[in-house]
Amino acid sequence: MENGLVELSPNEAITLRRIAYGVTNLDSLRPDDIDRLKTLLLVEERRSGIVMTQLGRSRIAQLPALRLIVTPQAFDEHVVAFSRVIRRTRLH
Repeated sequence: MENGLVELSPNEAITLRRIAYGVTNLDSLRPDDIDRLKTLLLVEERRSGIVMTQLGRSRIAQLPALRLIVTPQAFDEHVVAFSRVIRRTRLH
């Protein structure tokens, strides 16, 4: 527990962020995460899909900011490598 809050797993935090960003279709969210987030009263299910509760909005504000995991240079290197694979595939 951090600051009196139940700790969310990384996957649960991602699912909560996705809901905050407007992803509400149950088919595109992890069922186990949804069940736990509902138990914690962070989200609720409505006819329109999954929505954040006031507690969920408060919890989102307390999550650490997202960090860039891949540096721009590393990302560029991945793009170059991927484009080489595509070119090779087109040639065969």
